[in-house]
Amino acid sequence: MGNNENTKIKVTQIFRYAYPHIGGVEAVINQINNSMPNEEFEKEVLCCSNIDKSSVENDVKYTRAKYLFEFASNNISPQLIWNLSKVKTDILHMHMPFIFGMIAFFIARPKYRKLYVTYHSDIVGFDKYMKYFWWLYRIFLRKADKIHVLSPNIIHNSQMLEEFADKCVVVPQGISLNYTVNNNKVNEIREKFKGKKILFSLGRHVKYKGFIYGLKAMKNVENAIWLLAGSGPLTESFKQYIEENNLQEKVVLVGRLPDEELDNYYEACDIYLFPSVTRVEAFGIVQIEAMRHSKPVINTWLKNGVNYVSVDKETGLTVEPKNVKQLTNAINELINNDELRLQYGRNARKRVEELFEFGKVKEKYKELYRYEK
Repeated sequence: MGNNENTKIKVTQIFRYAYPHIGGVEAVINQINNSMPNEEFEKEVLCCSNIDKSSVENDVKYTRAKYLFEFASNNISPQLIWNLSKVKTDILHMHMPFIFGMIAFFIARPKYRKLYVTYHSDIVGFDKYMKYFWWLYRIFLRKADKIHVLSPNIIHNSQMLEEFADKCVVVPQGISLNYTVNNNKVNEIREKFKGKKILFSLGRHVKYKGFIYGLKAMKNVENAIWLLAGSGPLTESFKQYIEENNLQEKVVLVGRLPDEELDNYYEACDIYLFPSVTRVEAFGIVQIEAMRHSKPVINTWLKNGVNYVSVDKETGLTVEPKNVKQLTNAINELINNDELRLQYGRNARKRVEELFEFGKVKEKYKELYRYEK
């Protein structure tokens, strides 16, 4: 159905946001596009933006629709419905949860040969609004030819996916095994906090990241420093909490880090702390980034891709969400047991090599998309 119908497979992906917007789903969209060779695939993304105009970036056509407002993590956009109605493609690939996008699909009736759905996570936090659409959601998933998930965990722990397990295909996010560090910068970080084990976290300062529980845990941790990177609406409250609880010698808010600095911090740290508290956190690519550096991860039991990436008592430790006591104990255990911490780190690197190396992930995506036209 694409312009080069006889030679190329046209793939049209749809989500509420896409490049240059940054987020977990957007990263998956980018990775899918990067996995498909230009000589075999014609690539298109339909999304929303009130800032960026439609464009072609890296051989991907981005058609961006204006939206009226956001509601329950959905962009309400009549223009997206119109754009979708004009679609003629080989593979229509919808990213969920995006309930308005699903409604737009039924209204617009785009033309396609195959329907793929990436099911990133269950609907979290907006159940009271979205429960009225669950019947339609199930019809939509029944229409899908394949349902792509980032980990097997979500298949077994999602009520919505239970009846569609036979359609599910697991392709995780991937990462290059290679990275570049500035040894002078790494040594500078380590020297600055000499005599202390270094914990590192990176992410937006929002509730579901659970950073407040890390702050509470650090009150009962000795001989360690937590470097918390990123920013967001909770940054000021974190600063206040640190000051009120005299945590200045235990926690440092390092702010937003440029991409070229991230590997230096991953390399310099001893432990990566990932205390997210809800299943809005569906995977956690930052875990893989830390594990690539042979760092153990302390994460939370969310029964999804987070726990597929880093496995309890194999590549780190897993605690119950919001459980400050368990989080404190896990931090202290890895701080005080060098042999265990280093073993988990070696296991972490091995797991990345086996499951998340980008070359292997890329081949899985190409296999997912190839079919007889």
